[in-house]
Amino acid sequence: MTFESAKSLSPSLEDYLQAIFWTVAAKGTARAKDIARQLEVKASSVTGALQALAQKQYVHYQPYEAVTLTAEGFDEATRVVQRHSIVREFFAGVLRLNDAAAEEKACRMEHCLGADVTDRLAALTEFVRTRPEVGEELSRLLAEQCRVADTPGRVQGKSVTVADLRPGQKAAIVAVRSEGALARRLVDMGLGRGALVEVEGIAPAGDPIRIRIRGYRLALRRSEAAAISVVGR
Repeated sequence: MTFESAKSLSPSLEDYLQAIFWTVAAKGTARAKDIARQLEVKASSVTGALQALAQKQYVHYQPYEAVTLTAEGFDEATRVVQRHSIVREFFAGVLRLNDAAAEEKACRMEHCLGADVTDRLAALTEFVRTRPEVGEELSRLLAEQCRVADTPGRVQGKSVTVADLRPGQKAAIVAVRSEGALARRLVDMGLGRGALVEVEGIAPAGDPIRIRIRGYRLALRRSEAAAISVVGR
């Protein structure tokens, strides 16, 4: 199933369409005051949104009368609501966020996701849901990574090092994860925070790794490269 829209809507109008959908589902019709209360906006904003949706033939709207969805509006609202549900379930079921956080982040992100991304999120969520062992292992890994990410001074997410880069990739150094003589040697070679490094080649056995940094070419042992945390470009 894909969720591409036939007519483009702004994020704001999609929010209005969702509000109308749920209000109509609960009451049969929706009034401007119901929508304003649900979205916490002024009545004048609701009027403008309803006029725009009516022009797109998504709602039946006349001033001071109840609002209902057209057949096309119902289909579009269903698409928007399904997409929101998919994103929310991905955050809750795959990333294991609590319900409140999953809902909040879904509201923020859903509007910028196309059908290609939404379909993949739905497939991944279903994969995890139908395989409890995968979900349990994922929960363990996420809990472990989140504990590490909370460590002061740590870059959040998976720590990527120069050793992880492929030939041609560039990245900026964010930290040197070493101490003593090795740390001093790397800094003396110019491998300090903020420097841009490019991997030019890797020996067939994986060691050494040839890099370019600030106009210089260097050869690093893999163990040295693994001590240099970077963020990719």
